[in-house]
Amino acid sequence: MSARTNIANAFPELDKSEQEILVRKNFRSLGIGLIEMTHAWWGDEEELRQSVAIEGMEHIDNALDSGNGIILLSAHFTTLEIGGKLFSLFKPLHAMYKPQNSETFNQAMVNGRLTFLKSLIKRTDLRGMLKILKNNQIIWYAMDQDSSGKNSLFVDFFNIKCSSTTATSKLAKASGAAVIPFSTYRLETEGKYKLVIHPPLKNFPGDDLQADTQQIMDHFEQQIRKAPEQYLWIHRRFKSQPEGYPQFYSDLPL
Repeated sequence: MSARTNIANAFPELDKSEQEILVRKNFRSLGIGLIEMTHAWWGDEEELRQSVAIEGMEHIDNALDSGNGIILLSAHFTTLEIGGKLFSLFKPLHAMYKPQNSETFNQAMVNGRLTFLKSLIKRTDLRGMLKILKNNQIIWYAMDQDSSGKNSLFVDFFNIKCSSTTATSKLAKASGAAVIPFSTYRLETEGKYKLVIHPPLKNFPGDDLQADTQQIMDHFEQQIRKAPEQYLWIHRRFKSQPEGYPQFYSDLPL
């Protein structure tokens, strides 16, 4: 199971029983996330508005005042879907997405997300993204999953090498947009959430793609450690490894 492998390697300071508790909490969080997906797509907007506390909206307002648009970064938490919906209740939002292999699921996802997004843009559509940013709008982008090819490089994530896209730096440099991370946390009180809009990344983009990408992954790691059970540990984040490194999931079925 990739979740167990990821958690064991990301949290070596936990003993086996503590890791197993985190695995079970993570699967419970995944189940809640599936229910939240239906709320995000079809839930009552006024009820959802009453369910969330927002911190840091001034960072969005200040960036929009500059007129260059915003790249809104999030990691793949199990709250991803409800987080996008909650943000959209306060500011109009576009999103990048990766088409899914299953046409049926892909169409369901597109239809569901378009109930709260202004548009969905394929992550390969650079021209479309630049147009939105030049119009001083917000693009939501979750860029923490395994990436390969010429537009990716290896950085550290939980002290493990992971292949990550450099697209955020390149898009920010081409557009002049602010890059602002945000996190959505599911609170202990049932049906309540905290949406945290973090300050824009500092000195970003810089002249070093490696440093830029590492800054993003360091930020994600800091936020994940606050609620590790809510991260999408089932994703094979460390599937791509540098040449000469052993395959991370070699003991798991494909």
